Amino acid sequence: MKMNKSNLDEMQLQLRNKIGNQSFLMLMYLLLLDVGLYGFGFQWASYPINVVLILSVITGSYVIRLIMNNAYVGTPTSRRHSPAIKTLITLITAVAISVFTITLIRGRGIAVTGATNDGGGSLLFITSVVGLVIAGIVGIIKYRQNKDEEE
Repeated sequence: MKMNKSNLDEMQLQLRNKIGNQSFLMLMYLLLLDVGLYGFGFQWASYPINVVLILSVITGSYVIRLIMNNAYVGTPTSRRHSPAIKTLITLITAVAISVFTITLIRGRGIAVTGATNDGGGSLLFITSVVGLVIAGIVGIIKYRQNKDEEE
């Protein structure tokens, strides 16, 4: 069967599209539910935090479902770098961009105004860490399952 650039076969592409459509609909309905609850006077988190948390949860579930259904990446055509090296390079790049951005913001004297002490920052941090841990665990499990199937 002919493979495309992402090295996914037709079944994997169909599954990825199905999961993507379901995730988009879930995102839309959760955002509508959040707006509806806000209209009735129930606010579970302040404005930008609630949207970012909903996006984080849906995006995390999308990626985890792709990994679990073996539709995230196809079979590699060539192995130039191991996944651990690619992950390390990505992590170093992300940290460098973060440090650069923080330095740039502090250097320009940009002050954060209207900051509230509602715990939104720590909630976002915890959500991000939990999402990364879950995605890592799912990735490790899938890697071991694929390794066991090859033997």
